[in-house]
Amino acid sequence: MIKIPISKRQKEEIEKIYWNWISKYHLQNFIDIINNDDILKDLIFNGKKDLATALKSFLLSNCDELDNLKSKLDRLRIRNKHINKITEGYLKDRYVNYRDSQAAKIVNVLEITVCPYCNQNHINIVYKDEKIRYWGDLDHFYSKDEYPELAICLYNLIPVCKVCNQLKSSQKRIIANPYNLGKKSNIKFKTEFDDEFDLDYLQGKSQNFNIVIDEEQLTKEDKEEIELFDLKNRYKQLKQNAQEIIIKSKAYDGIYQKQLQEEFSLSNDELNSYIFGYSENHLNRVLSKFNLDIMNEFKNTKD
Repeated sequence: MIKIPISKRQKEEIEKIYWNWISKYHLQNFIDIINNDDILKDLIFNGKKDLATALKSFLLSNCDELDNLKSKLDRLRIRNKHINKITEGYLKDRYVNYRDSQAAKIVNVLEITVCPYCNQNHINIVYKDEKIRYWGDLDHFYSKDEYPELAICLYNLIPVCKVCNQLKSSQKRIIANPYNLGKKSNIKFKTEFDDEFDLDYLQGKSQNFNIVIDEEQLTKEDKEEIELFDLKNRYKQLKQNAQEIIIKSKAYDGIYQKQLQEEFSLSNDELNSYIFGYSENHLNRVLSKFNLDIMNEFKNTKD
């Protein structure tokens, strides 16, 4: 639902952390594994002369390149071709090692504290015993059981909450990779009258309304994502949150907002984010996207 924006600096930094980990601790063993597995070697080499360079390119494949690799693997599966068990075990072991030793560093650089799939649950970075620890989950965008070859490709590993990881692992849906900034999410929350048709809800005086997802511009991937992560059910319970935003939209009139801006030297966007509880980067504030959508629905409405 929320894309993971990566600046040039962040991209360079996380790829440096990742490749330093591989090159310092695993490069030679990895090359030995590749040389003993023709399927993986053909997949990685891809015409490059130097195996280390090819491996780096493979492990840092972007979203489009991952899609192409997945398509190649699908064709190999039709011919019943798989990497050997030793290779598969090695890659899955490296994933466990990555999760335990590197994931926290990557997530810390990306400044992600909220799940990109649901925007409801925290994914925490903590410091324990003088070491940085990651207390969220990592979703293999392409499953490590179906595509073990991609088990430790950096952009195949999505920092998410445990709830969303469990939901995604139990179903097969075609959704967009959060790292793919070329794919726009059209999921937008709004309120609507329920069976009571109570006008008081428009003034924040009742919870006789429904929270729904606007379906006008949803793509197929948006719809799959809504079903996969059960977003309708997970958000329809947030009536109190929506009611508070509706009340604030009425309470903070133009004069009061101007006073706050002058007193605290805030821009319009800064003031709105503080009042209504959203952040420009939705991945560092829980329910940020929901709060923004409901604010936009009510902020400029008149009595």
